[in-house]
Amino acid sequence: MLYVYAGMDMVACDIRARKDLPAGALDISKTPASNLVDALLTIFGHQPTGRSVYIGFVDPILMLSQQDEVRSRKVFRAFDIYMVVSNPFILPFSWKNGLKSLVVVGQHTKDVETAPTVDDGGSAHISPEV
Repeated sequence: MLYVYAGMDMVACDIRARKDLPAGALDISKTPASNLVDALLTIFGHQPTGRSVYIGFVDPILMLSQQDEVRSRKVFRAFDIYMVVSNPFILPFSWKNGLKSLVVVGQHTKDVETAPTVDDGGSAHISPEV
């Protein structure tokens, strides 16, 4: 299952995603994009089910080849994958099929100069039923 955090402020998205991670989740967010799928497949090879993995910021269209997108699908089906993207519309269609949760992180804009941070309720959770 895929848990996606999106918004204009990538730092706020990262903070929110890390808050939602279950205990014992693996953090491979510092892995270079060129090695990301290999790292996921290695984890999958050692424990093929039941893990939660945080992969950090990934824009698949820009950062992964089509072959890597395909190779990562079986991992996404077996694990709970948490990721941050700049725009959820750029996710590959096959990844969207496994989407469990989309959290759009933003700000309330009562006053642009004093807009509250995401911790003041500036995020929206879109449930899978929508």
